[in-house]
Amino acid sequence: MLGWWFVVTLPVPGDGEDVVLAKWEAGLDGIDWITGLVAAGRAERSRFDGYPHRFTVRAGEVLPLLADGSVPGAGCSSRELHPDRIAGCPADALLTVDAWDQS
Repeated sequence: MLGWWFVVTLPVPGDGEDVVLAKWEAGLDGIDWITGLVAAGRAERSRFDGYPHRFTVRAGEVLPLLADGSVPGAGCSSRELHPDRIAGCPADALLTVDAWDQS
């Protein structure tokens, strides 16, 4: 498939394993939602090479988009959402969004 594989995590300080909040697959334009947040100054891109593209963004910017289905592909059958983890995540928490290029 040409497109993107997304993984949204809450980083854990120290040696702990990051908490996975969501994973999903999206088509070619599936990255537009996060690059739009970057363009609006609501997210930052820290890695650009597709292996992965890496973004940091506040939970309050991303989690509502997952909840209402605004994120392309997040409603597909290959998604993995963790509602209990998402509900427990404060809106001001800094999340990592990795977008893996599947081309």
